[in-house]
Amino acid sequence: MRIRRRHFRAAVLVSILAAVLTGCAKGAEPAAAALSSADISIQPQQGKELKWNGNIPYDLPVIDFIDSKTGFAVKERTDAQLRLLSTHDGGTHWQEQNLPGKYIRSLDFINVKTGYALVEDNCSSSAGQLRCKRISLLKTGDGGRTWNTKWKSESQEDHSQGHKLSFVNEKSGAMLVNGRLLLTQDGGNHFQTAVFGIKDFKPISTSFPKAGTGYVVGTVGKDDTKLAVVKTNNGGRTWSKQLDLSAKESPLSAFQIQFASENTGWLLTNEKGMLSGDVYRTVDGGKHWTKMSTQRTGRPYVNGIQLIDGNTGVISLHPGAGPIEGGIWLTKDGGRSFTSVSKAVAVNQVQMVSAKAIWAAVDGMNGSDFLIHSTDGGVSWQESYPLSEPYGRPTEDMAFIDRQLGFGIGTQLDSGKVLKTIDGGASWKIIASLDSYIRLEKISFVSEKEGFMMAFRDKDSQHVLLKTQDGGLTWHEVSSESLYKLGISDVSAFRFFDTNHGVLFATGEGKAIYRTSDGGKTWGKTLVSKENSEMQVSLTSYSSGWLLKQTDTKGSLELVRFGADHSAQTVLTLDKDWYPDAVYFSDETHGYMLFEDFEAKDGVITRLLTTNDGGRTWVDHPFPADAEMVDVRSIGFSDPQHGWIQFLQGTAVTADGGLSWSVQQ
Repeated sequence: MRIRRRHFRAAVLVSILAAVLTGCAKGAEPAAAALSSADISIQPQQGKELKWNGNIPYDLPVIDFIDSKTGFAVKERTDAQLRLLSTHDGGTHWQEQNLPGKYIRSLDFINVKTGYALVEDNCSSSAGQLRCKRISLLKTGDGGRTWNTKWKSESQEDHSQGHKLSFVNEKSGAMLVNGRLLLTQDGGNHFQTAVFGIKDFKPISTSFPKAGTGYVVGTVGKDDTKLAVVKTNNGGRTWSKQLDLSAKESPLSAFQIQFASENTGWLLTNEKGMLSGDVYRTVDGGKHWTKMSTQRTGRPYVNGIQLIDGNTGVISLHPGAGPIEGGIWLTKDGGRSFTSVSKAVAVNQVQMVSAKAIWAAVDGMNGSDFLIHSTDGGVSWQESYPLSEPYGRPTEDMAFIDRQLGFGIGTQLDSGKVLKTIDGGASWKIIASLDSYIRLEKISFVSEKEGFMMAFRDKDSQHVLLKTQDGGLTWHEVSSESLYKLGISDVSAFRFFDTNHGVLFATGEGKAIYRTSDGGKTWGKTLVSKENSEMQVSLTSYSSGWLLKQTDTKGSLELVRFGADHSAQTVLTLDKDWYPDAVYFSDETHGYMLFEDFEAKDGVITRLLTTNDGGRTWVDHPFPADAEMVDVRSIGFSDPQHGWIQFLQGTAVTADGGLSWSVQQ
């Protein structure tokens, strides 16, 4: 599920304290020239239309690993057919090849060469619902280079989560499709529908640990208040009931039944109205089932369970509409207790290949999905696809020294990474990992070697200032007693201008600007507003900058220029229903502002306003309607031509002052 973050537009009445806004700096720079409202104009962009080369996000809904080195995954894109990904060296390298079909429902490889894929095509979307006319079972015997259709039918799938395929070898397998369990003994050439001998039994999940032996969990009755587990020892000719369960207060379902061996298996139920379910385990082939624990199964939502032996296993979770973290839960006591072991927020599927090797497909949450893996049982994780460490892309903040050299913090998986680029952001390399902090928030460099960072520390729950003198390879905390006492809850702007002079704009008890002139050892506070409302700030020097704010409940916007002479002057007023996303001035004359336009005919679009005369005149660059930028974090320019916009799906870069943009995911 793709999620668009909701912006809550605050009703704001901000009082600017002009006399104290710029602190006590002496002789920093001349005051800004006075501007009247008659001087200000916003002009439509002249000449060619703004170009947006946005990458189309892709999903990675399924994975299937043969062992810790060899595995497969499927890539879905709305504008293309499926692609099969494969690795034979534990994710260091990946190969891609076409896979017939539009959407993947299940993937099951028996060995390196032989695998099955359940796919849908002839699909359309209506009223937000995906409908596909055809569903097919495909088989490969050469590792995915070629595929043959073994079975096809009109699709009646409800697109529920779960593993639809359970093949034991090249001949024997089961397929749960269109509400029926189909069994084959000849590699998919012929199928027979399983007859369970239970009235109104609807299969939900199946697991075949060996040829001929299989387990199925399903609902019993028309009101979905009962569950049953059935077993076959003869390839599905006959079935015996093993377990009966009844709902307590609401409809009862199951997420998955899964067996690690012929005798050892798990079942995870789901009582929908209670947002919880029970974990059951058997170690004697289903003769006896023991309730191990009750787990939360809604918000975040469970979408898979797997054990590797009688004690060790994992559950994958997805937050749905959030904002609740999902991730991966691990048990080492047979399901009695689970512990979160991954920083990933939303997981599509997890697979435990061994007690040490774990793979997971992670939802990029509005960006493209990615694959992660652990080689130490979940203690540490590494991104594997599309980029393996030491590579990645910053997700939290960036700072450029010039158009080529830049630094960033955070990756999709780990907010504690520090990255560096030497090619203007085309590629990034992880150069440091700061695991002792909950998160890294803002970064600023004053030279190629010297930089500063704001981080949030776990042990005493407070913000700290970090400094590097070797280009980001190592960092140390700057001792600052006054910073500890600021009570900062959120840092929205941060910049050092030299070794000693730095400024940050943060939320604490209201909105305030904090300045240091001794490298961060002491800080002075200037209150901007007592309201904890949305504001955007660009700091152009130690004592001057720009403040973009909403001024009333109708959505009026003001851009305020504050200078070294203690002045605070409104240079632009916009009476529009626009949400301010970001503001940035690369120098005293070149400025850039990003807005979400709620008045646009094509729905909410993003607008970029640019100025090259210090805010006297502005040019309006409306982005195309399909250039959806979700959750904009920042905009920045290393010079008037080269800049970036950092948002949830990735980073968009420009080399022509904002006339055209390309997304780098």
